[in-house]
Amino acid sequence: MLLWTQTENLIKVDELHDAIKLICPNNYNFTSSKTDTLTLKYKDSNSGEYQCEKEAEASISIYVKFRTCDNCIEMDTASIAGMAIGDVVATFVVGVAVYLFASVIRSGPVPSSHKKSDRQLPSPRGASNDPYQALRFNSPKDEYDKLNRKR
Repeated sequence: MLLWTQTENLIKVDELHDAIKLICPNNYNFTSSKTDTLTLKYKDSNSGEYQCEKEAEASISIYVKFRTCDNCIEMDTASIAGMAIGDVVATFVVGVAVYLFASVIRSGPVPSSHKKSDRQLPSPRGASNDPYQALRFNSPKDEYDKLNRKR
């Protein structure tokens, strides 16, 4: 609420619970109501200039500006705490999701850096690049044939 007068402290303003009361000085009356007191409810439509007049003297005026919040929601401690806890939980869930997504091991070919040392040399004929030796079941002296085979 903004109050402004042309002449300081001539119109008295009292604040009530849901309104303001304007009181004209002695022998002055409001132009609109012809009384010396005027009660204005807190509404945007009540904003405006109000004048007190006396018959042979200049009028005095006050400008009242109401600014109400009709669509506002009152925030209490529980609402604020709920929003703060919800924000922390949401941040934690997003952080865990990003961690799990980033820590997944991707399968597939690993790109090489194309260095000469990474290239494999061609093997001689008949030799295999396989690091494991093939099993031979015909020979009992085979290195991997440790089980007693019954025929």
